[in-house]
Amino acid sequence: MAETQGFVQRFTWLSGPMACTWIGVDDAHAELLTLEPPESGDSGMGDALVDAILGGRQVKVLHADDSSKITGVELPAPDVVAQPLQMDAMEVTQAIQDLSHSVPLIARKRTVVRVYLSYHGTAPVTVSGELTARHSAGGPEEILLSENTVTLNPADAGNVALARSDASRTLNFVLSGADVPPGPLTLRINRVTDALTGASLSVGGERRPILYFHEGAPLRVRVIAFTYQWGTPPSTVAPTDRDMRLLLSWLGRAYPVAEVQSTQGSVAATAVPPFGCGDINAQLAAIRAVDVNAGTDARTHYYGLVSDAGFFMRGCAAGIPTGAPDPGTVASGPTGPNSWGWDLDGSYGDWYGGHEIGHTLGRLHPGFCGESQDDLNNYPFPAGQLSATGDGFAGFDVGDPTNALPLRALPGTQWHDCMTYCDRQWLSVYTYLGIRERLRQEDALPSAARRAGRARIPQVAAAGGGGRPDQRRFPGVVPAAGPRAKEPAGPEPEEATASVVAQVDLTRRRGTISHVNAVPNLEPSPRQEGAEAVVRVVDQDGRSLVDHPVPVKLNSELGSGDARTGIVDAVVTVPAGASAIELLVGDQVVDSFRLGGPPPRIGSVRVLPVQDGVRIAVDLDRPAEAGHTFALQVSRDGGDTWETVGVSLEQPPFHLPQPAAAGPAARGELIFKVIATNGLASSEATSAPTRLS
Repeated sequence: MAETQGFVQRFTWLSGPMACTWIGVDDAHAELLTLEPPESGDSGMGDALVDAILGGRQVKVLHADDSSKITGVELPAPDVVAQPLQMDAMEVTQAIQDLSHSVPLIARKRTVVRVYLSYHGTAPVTVSGELTARHSAGGPEEILLSENTVTLNPADAGNVALARSDASRTLNFVLSGADVPPGPLTLRINRVTDALTGASLSVGGERRPILYFHEGAPLRVRVIAFTYQWGTPPSTVAPTDRDMRLLLSWLGRAYPVAEVQSTQGSVAATAVPPFGCGDINAQLAAIRAVDVNAGTDARTHYYGLVSDAGFFMRGCAAGIPTGAPDPGTVASGPTGPNSWGWDLDGSYGDWYGGHEIGHTLGRLHPGFCGESQDDLNNYPFPAGQLSATGDGFAGFDVGDPTNALPLRALPGTQWHDCMTYCDRQWLSVYTYLGIRERLRQEDALPSAARRAGRARIPQVAAAGGGGRPDQRRFPGVVPAAGPRAKEPAGPEPEEATASVVAQVDLTRRRGTISHVNAVPNLEPSPRQEGAEAVVRVVDQDGRSLVDHPVPVKLNSELGSGDARTGIVDAVVTVPAGASAIELLVGDQVVDSFRLGGPPPRIGSVRVLPVQDGVRIAVDLDRPAEAGHTFALQVSRDGGDTWETVGVSLEQPPFHLPQPAAAGPAARGELIFKVIATNGLASSEATSAPTRLS
């Protein structure tokens, strides 16, 4: 009888009841053996091999001298007398993990390898370590030094649960995103050193897991800091740069993504404070429509950040897309330095934002700590925890040196899912895998939300430019004088598309149309027959030209006694001859937006720095009238891309406070664009490049 001892390098089931496994000290010195489950159905040998693969444990297999057929599998017991220093486990984690590595690892995501050691000697020993990582058989090895030393107390030997609860109790090795490309990764401890004497220590029970890193989809998000006036005399209240940085950092650390593709901006809130998240979500939805119409990736989520330095605005998402993915679902929430008794990094807007953005990705409240019980029957752990036991799933914060955030263990029975209202929030495996799948679905969606078969429709240009008003004919709406773009071939379309955003209270049967903007490049929203709200387009005699039933995206944080409030966010077709857009709730007209005549032509845009921001002066060929509004955009790259910093503005000149004018971390020259619209056609002009001090 022969025996082969080593680590399972590969394990493959063939088409019949047979498995092939390669066992050895490494892939280059592995022996091919076969496993045939007995007819009795005893799967003990197979289970032992699987345990060895998942944990990277060493195995001893028995087989005949002249045969590769495995007859026995053993997991050698540790000899703590011969080798008092033992490795109890090796855990590779990116946010949430168990010791069997059942949570998929994402390529290019910051990763921490936790090595669990026990010392069975007579006195504590402090050790450091050296880890070897290899990405392919025969490939080069990378050596990593532990981020810390750890003092091993013999009284705690073998207590893995205790070690998992504290990052300082394990040797931790950090793999940056560049260190984990897609594909397999083999890890082994290369050396453990006595930190006092420098002597190398022999390690028993060594683990050498072979892991696989998978490609993942990014999170695309635009975070807008909303400013408002507060106090006597009034001053501008705005989220801090740290609020913004910590939110984006938290999303990158906690969410199942290798990359948060983010842009940031700042916008003055149009609602009068103290406003609610519904007001901010309506403004966000209008901004997003204008941005996507101008070319922003349609898969981008929009989140509004509101400082609590003046008042506290409870956050919410405008609906929860539990069916098909809908990156157009917007959300907003508060931020500030409050610790809530457990968050000590100086801003709670990070995990709060993770909760609301989770709603936009289809995640529901599990039903613990006071939130609605929308997902109670599906959530797998008690009390909203990350795990039912101390040796199950555990969270881990891989840290962020840029923001001075250390590595941190998040015990599964003490920390809770971010979709609850409980303290100590992180992502459970349930939410982590759910968001991972939703992001994969969103990544497959088209990046451009342009009308099929139609080129982008030009607008009336500023003096010295080209363009015309949206290539559409409406009674009383004609191209303004001035240079024109080349005439398109074929007949002109006889209809427009408009973004209509309204706030609705279904309980009281009320509603207000908040924003109407021309979006000639966007497809109309799908009609939802039987919806409780209808956007109706009427002619000057009040006759209906279009009835477009639309869903009301209800506030995600409604309680059982709250009014059913939310927003309507739809792109609708507006035929020639339209005079007004009406909002109907329960078959009753609750508000109306009268379409103005042709928007005024913009002659020039001048940016004038003032003490607390900028003043934007605009020359118009005639005064704006009822039904005309303005939007403001800024470009930080010479006009290649544009960010909306104001919608539904009234008469110029416009004042932008410094945060809204410059945006977080603005550098270089800025170009400002002013767009005048009647909701259907528009004219625009840009400023000269401006550098703000």
